[in-house]
Amino acid sequence: MLRSKRGDITRRGFFMAFPDYYQLSSEFGEGAVAKVVRAGNLKTGNTVALKVLKDITDEEDIRRLGREMDILSRIEHPAVVRYLGHGTTSEGAPYVEMEWLEGSSLRDVLMARERLELIEILDILIPVISALATCHENGIIHRDIKPENIMLCSPGGKTVKLIDFGMAKLLKGTPITHDGQLFGTPQYIAPERITMDQDLTGAIDVYALGIMAYEMMTGVRPFDHEEVQKILMMHLTEKVPPMHEMAPDLAIHPGFSRIVRRMVRQEPLQRPLATTLYTDFRVLRATVERMDSRL
Repeated sequence: MLRSKRGDITRRGFFMAFPDYYQLSSEFGEGAVAKVVRAGNLKTGNTVALKVLKDITDEEDIRRLGREMDILSRIEHPAVVRYLGHGTTSEGAPYVEMEWLEGSSLRDVLMARERLELIEILDILIPVISALATCHENGIIHRDIKPENIMLCSPGGKTVKLIDFGMAKLLKGTPITHDGQLFGTPQYIAPERITMDQDLTGAIDVYALGIMAYEMMTGVRPFDHEEVQKILMMHLTEKVPPMHEMAPDLAIHPGFSRIVRRMVRQEPLQRPLATTLYTDFRVLRATVERMDSRL
């Protein structure tokens, strides 16, 4: 996860290696393998985000960033962070240029508010599931759907963006197989990613989005524990409990409950496709809006 912080980049030689047509800002973020800096692209006049690796000797990180560039360059969707280009610093570090997003992550919003209203939830889920439908139709799975990777952009958080395709994979005409390593955030990982006994499909994104929808409504994740192995075992051996059991004080729309319950089924073939979910969520939103207008 990239967390915003401020620093004097004029004292950080790492950032001074970018081409001189970037006017660098003091605002940047940092994750486990990459740094992000805000910059002005003097050629285009755009404010951009530059994502660059911290360790240019790590071949796996280099491959992963290259894959992210490739995938982002293939996707054009209003709810996906926009790829603008890529290059290499004078030190040999590859970087990717993306649109700069002003706003807050969904995680930040949930930390401040815990729960969201149904209409708010649907207004987040609809663009995200639309973005995932486009990804899946183009043979791409995100593999890291979670609130940290959903940006609610200014003004008013009405523009929703799916970010961080660092773990995404291309299907390339055949199902994705496991590479023997488990990446991702345990609370959102689909069972088939844990067992590593079958090819991966877009159903893993649907499962993770279902967990996220559950969390937005109830304020809690269905499976959580301080020990990662116990969380993984819960995904494998337990059904996701009904939302009303986790939040008995809430009046949860039955239509929303039914959709989420289908999304988090343990068997991937029993989960709906992203295209189906897009229609289901839009119909539900229209229904809720009509009900609200009568009050």
